[in-house]
Amino acid sequence: MRKFGKFVDYFFTGMGFGAICYLCILTFANPGVPPTAKDVVSIFILSGLIGILSMIFKTDLPLLSAIIIHFIGSFILFLTMSFINNWLIGWDSIFVFILVYIIIWVIILLEQRKTVHKLNAKIKQRNFNRKS
Repeated sequence: MRKFGKFVDYFFTGMGFGAICYLCILTFANPGVPPTAKDVVSIFILSGLIGILSMIFKTDLPLLSAIIIHFIGSFILFLTMSFINNWLIGWDSIFVFILVYIIIWVIILLEQRKTVHKLNAKIKQRNFNRKS
């Protein structure tokens, strides 16, 4: 049951990133284009699957291998989403995919860095309190 909970967490995290990206693309790249129910459902499901694919980073694979596998898997899911929604695939959409992929990575790395700093501060405080 615990593993199922992790799948759900990763799925919903992926859905969140996907929904935010989709809204940003609609707002800034395609203003005036209304979202359809099929678009939204496919974004949720396939973004959730990309989130589950992120579990690869919890394995013993070398980081570079995990990144390559995740990138390729994410790109395949992106192409699937494009096919389902009849979106045109061109160099501009591939560029947007790569840009969004990099931005999400930067956000995740910054969040992890912030968490590490908070944990280190708590450890320092706890060690300081023990010495006192």
